[in-house]
Amino acid sequence: MRDDILTELFEKYYHRVYLYALSLCKEKAWAEDIASEAFEKAMLTLEDEGNGFLYWLLRVCKNLFLDEVRKNRRRQAEELTEIAVPEDALATALRKEENRRLYHAIEALPQRYVELLTLHYFAGLSLKQAADFLGISYGAAKTALFRARVQLKKRLEGDGYDL
Repeated sequence: MRDDILTELFEKYYHRVYLYALSLCKEKAWAEDIASEAFEKAMLTLEDEGNGFLYWLLRVCKNLFLDEVRKNRRRQAEELTEIAVPEDALATALRKEENRRLYHAIEALPQRYVELLTLHYFAGLSLKQAADFLGISYGAAKTALFRARVQLKKRLEGDGYDL
């Protein structure tokens, strides 16, 4: 029974968790490791597969990412913004050309906006949940989301994206 639950949760949430991890680390292999390790922790501690499971799983991903950054000094936060996402990672995660262009435009935004957009639109968290997750007020999240969308729209229009 427990294996069935884990399989169902993996199939339901893996893509969201992977995209969130990719938005943090910008490396396909590292994102896969983070997502896999998060699900491994889920196997060891699963007690309730309720509504909070995705939230908990995303928190585990962020903590795993931060732990690795702390352990490995060569992966400084400033360097991470300069790492390009390999094209094959995008082709795997996002199948359509429009989605790839959107993903590139999102990744070019400041990291605080990337994380908020990823949590809200790709991981499916409500704005309130994303604000709680990021440790900011709902009003701050709402303002940041508005600013992120304005910047994203400008980037996409500048790239010839028809909005």
